Order: sequence, then C-alpha cells, then structure tokens
Amino acid sequence: MAQDDVASFFAGRSVLITGATGFMGKVLVEKLVRECPGLDTVYALVRHKRGRTPADRINEYVTSQVSQEHTRNCE
Repeated sequence: MAQDDVASFFAGRSVLITGATGFMGKVLVEKLVRECPGLDTVYALVRHKRGRTPADRINEYVTSQVSQEHTRNCE
C-alpha cells in the first residue's frame, strides 16, 4: 500500500490504539500523526502499570522526546 493510500484511508477518521505508551504503540502513533495529516483523532487506551496511573503514563508520553520532536516540527 502506497503512503498516499494510507494517508487517504485515515483522512477524516479516528483510531483507537491499545498499548499506545509501549514501544510499538509510540512508533505507531508517531507514524500516524506524521504521515496522516488528515487523521481526525487518536484515542489511546492506557491502563495502570507498575504503580503508575494512566494519567501519569499519558503525561510521561506527552513530554517524551518523540512527542516533543513532533510538536517542534508542527510549529
């Protein structure tokens, strides 16, 4: 499937990603956000893990280097 086909498939759509804070989840979210500008919404299902709340894990994710790099490129 060509890159344009993927971007057009996700245009105007929302996606739900489980495991978004794990290694592959982070890669997937970053790739979707970078390559699919028409993507409407990304929902992430995040659970408690190792004594950290979902809110803590999302905060850590949002302030991570990958997230920071994407934010810098969008400004």
